Amino acid sequence: MTDTKRGSQARQTVPVLFREEGVVAAERLVPIIETLKDPHSPVGEELRLLRANLRAIRQKRPQKRQLGCLAVVSALPGEGKSTISLGLAAALAREPGHRILLIESDLRRPGIAHQLGLSPHPGLGEWLNEGLEPVPVRFVDPGGFFLLSAGATPLERAEDVGSARMDALLQAGREQFDLVLLDATPILPVADVILLQDLVDGFLLVVRSRMTPRAAIHDALGRIRPEKVVGVVLNDHREYRSSYMAYAYHGYGMRAGSELRSVGGSARSSGHTEGDGEEPGR
Repeated sequence: MTDTKRGSQARQTVPVLFREEGVVAAERLVPIIETLKDPHSPVGEELRLLRANLRAIRQKRPQKRQLGCLAVVSALPGEGKSTISLGLAAALAREPGHRILLIESDLRRPGIAHQLGLSPHPGLGEWLNEGLEPVPVRFVDPGGFFLLSAGATPLERAEDVGSARMDALLQAGREQFDLVLLDATPILPVADVILLQDLVDGFLLVVRSRMTPRAAIHDALGRIRPEKVVGVVLNDHREYRSSYMAYAYHGYGMRAGSELRSVGGSARSSGHTEGDGEEPGR
């Protein structure tokens, strides 16, 4: 069955209605989001570059392969994918008129709500357990994006990450938002990303500089279809700071030693972060 047919059947059998529950204020200062407000932050510039690269990729894609749903993944835990997800969602949301939905789809060890300082809230887990109608999304300030939390109850069946209900949810998200971002699980420890690859339009792979073994990267890429890989974010990359980029930052009044460190580009995308605010496994 083709993706189009499967998605059409899911929409017919599993109707999805999003309920916008208003604005929720982040209880914690999120450094990656704050960098976008600072014109002197190299991290903010890297996020804007990542946004521009994604826009270019989306524009080049044929209509039948539009990038409406993108999953942010990593090979291993602790590489910064949740922080990258937050920063990218906020960067995309800063474009006028854009509605961005960020889904906390790592139901095993969710990290987005934790970084925002939000308490558990009914969300994706309850929807997949068939105990939630309609689907609640909250507008995060600061950030400017909509958030679908992982939920307050654990998922009953791990296989449901790739179910018709998940497919229907993502299809509805494509129709009601300009882009759906998923903060997904790491690829190697669990099978969730493999189950998701038929439901999303692409993967953005986060690789932490000087930490992720090359063998792990190759293994992770070998588990997902090559055409699904949109790009790679090389996270926490610092080697160029003493060379031309440090000079360039200084020339424009940027702080090369900012709290979150900028990252060099890799593949078709680029990204950031030093300590990235994530606990192991995020």
